[in-house]
Amino acid sequence: MILGASWGLRSVVFLCEIPKGKGGRPSKSLTLDQAEAVLKASEGTALHAYVVLSLLLGARTEELRALTWFDVNVDSAPPSIMVWRSVREGGDTKTKKSRRTLAMPKRCVDVLKLHRERQAIAKKAAGDRWRDNDLVFACKAGTELDSHNARRSFRAVLK
Repeated sequence: MILGASWGLRSVVFLCEIPKGKGGRPSKSLTLDQAEAVLKASEGTALHAYVVLSLLLGARTEELRALTWFDVNVDSAPPSIMVWRSVREGGDTKTKKSRRTLAMPKRCVDVLKLHRERQAIAKKAAGDRWRDNDLVFACKAGTELDSHNARRSFRAVLK
């Protein structure tokens, strides 16, 4: 379809001003090299699975800290995690619309299986001190990992 020259004169676009926009905060996203370095640095640490899921799935820290093993489906096709809860100081921030199920690549599946094995060893070592909350990412006693602990552990990986 060929538009006549008069079409431009009738378009509301020409009656509007283009917004100037505002400068935002600087990006804190990682480059590919930085992400690979963080993944490598986290290997062998208790935070490795947490870092892998964060980087490869884009799951937020408050979502991963609330993740339970019930929400993890490593044997389904496709493997997935249900990101249906979120923990912040004010409580769960998820709504029905913000809940989502994320398909996982093989690397996430492998790291979660290894993480589950390591957690079983930690659970046995903790004995009666372990509080079974079914959390994927927990403190040494099985209790909820708070945001301060997660950040502290992540900073240690970055160093």
